[in-house]
Amino acid sequence: MFAVLPERIYQALLSPLVLVFAHGQSLMPTVDYETHLNCSPAGLFDFLSHIANVPKVTDPNIGITFTSAPDVIEQGSRLDFQIITFGQIVKSTHQIIEFERPRLVVEQQVLGPMKSWVHRHEYSATPEGVLMRDQVDFQLPGGLIGLLLSESKVRDHLEDGFFYREQRLRELIDQGIIQ
Repeated sequence: MFAVLPERIYQALLSPLVLVFAHGQSLMPTVDYETHLNCSPAGLFDFLSHIANVPKVTDPNIGITFTSAPDVIEQGSRLDFQIITFGQIVKSTHQIIEFERPRLVVEQQVLGPMKSWVHRHEYSATPEGVLMRDQVDFQLPGGLIGLLLSESKVRDHLEDGFFYREQRLRELIDQGIIQ
């Protein structure tokens, strides 16, 4: 006899298979966020490349703490950190897999809560300053956590974090800290 699965579990099991068969490859959820800032791409890139500056533009409720990381990131850098997310302390390790000063940083989770996580940071010059574009591709974890966590929760959490960062960067630019 066949077991009847709840609809959410059935969809969670079937969705990746449908994507693979329909498109020939698995598609990950993506979050895109764009920020226009009145500073130079090099100034913004340099500011964000210094690990000590990351907590300055991260929502304090996330409680980001780097446990091991270089002072300044570069190609191949490993970043060990912990954050508070969805009420839990989560440890993660990311590696910088692409680094092109002053236009691109790509970090990939090598250890952490998600099945897959790649965060692409792009900086492009504009007549007004810089367009900073974030693109995060992710796959939810498996198991019970994966069933409890939804793409929309992750998307909302990321968008809130990007909005907070945008506001803090604007303040730092207005104060002349970022040129």
